[in-house]
Amino acid sequence: MTRTYDHDIEVRYRDLDPRKHVNHAVYVSYLEQAKCGFFLDVLDTSLADAPTAVRALELDYRAPIHPDRTVCVSLGPIEAGETSYTIDYEIVDGDDVVATARTVSVLLDDDGSPRPLPDAWREGLAPYASDDSASTTDA
Repeated sequence: MTRTYDHDIEVRYRDLDPRKHVNHAVYVSYLEQAKCGFFLDVLDTSLADAPTAVRALELDYRAPIHPDRTVCVSLGPIEAGETSYTIDYEIVDGDDVVATARTVSVLLDDDGSPRPLPDAWREGLAPYASDDSASTTDA
């Protein structure tokens, strides 16, 4: 079974739209908050200090998130390529998966060109790889 990184997020009033559920754009913010936690807790670096750029984002909405809830964003599996990494996400409210997502991010050097992922990141990402880690994403 693939290991996941779980990050709880409390729904704030400002997250809501006029229909009184979490605005669709905020789901992406929830993914980013969980990714920030993962970088700090697992890779021991701030995402703000990691020169990465999101190359691709897919998000499938399954159900609305309502006010006064705490959702859990689960990251995993995470696949490391040569210069990029792919993260699969689930946003869970109680027992319900309300969204699934995937991002592909690329590590950049000072001139904006892709560069290889550091060995320390590869070691940190390895426990979160899928059981079938034959598929990796390269930038």
